Amino acid sequence: MSQQFEISTDESTRAKWPHEIFLINLVFNHILVFASTFGVFSTFPLMVLIVPITSFAITAYIIVKAKQIMKSDETHFVKAHWKIAAKRNTHFMWLLSATCVAVGGGFWLSLAMGWSKIATIALLGGVGLLPFMVSLLVLIVLGNDSMYQARHGKLPKRYAEQDLAIESAQA
Repeated sequence: MSQQFEISTDESTRAKWPHEIFLINLVFNHILVFASTFGVFSTFPLMVLIVPITSFAITAYIIVKAKQIMKSDETHFVKAHWKIAAKRNTHFMWLLSATCVAVGGGFWLSLAMGWSKIATIALLGGVGLLPFMVSLLVLIVLGNDSMYQARHGKLPKRYAEQDLAIESAQA
């Protein structure tokens, strides 16, 4: 399922970096910061916007940095891990955008229709946040697996084969 590479400790650190940033975004920002801002929602309702704004900034950073790494003279192993992280972050950005639209639209709908607070929370939590949180947990598991692979010099077969094809084409 994966291919083993002989890498240095420095190369392992550079390959782990995008996965570490991604996991910090998921765990710290989307779980801890969200829980703390949601706790003060009744007093400061716009404080919850810190989470998606920060997340979009971190996600954009990983995608932009991955494009820079692809153009650099970095090793294929590090490039492949940045490519994996960029692909996951692109998917995550779409997921976050859809969640923001669903939650924003649900909140607007509840205000427009005069729904009670409980009906609004049920709609926003069940339709908007619950699927997002389940996806978030899956992404945390995938991110941890990528960290393990980067630490131990492994790449998924399809990324290893792409790198070897690129390497042989350049030779």
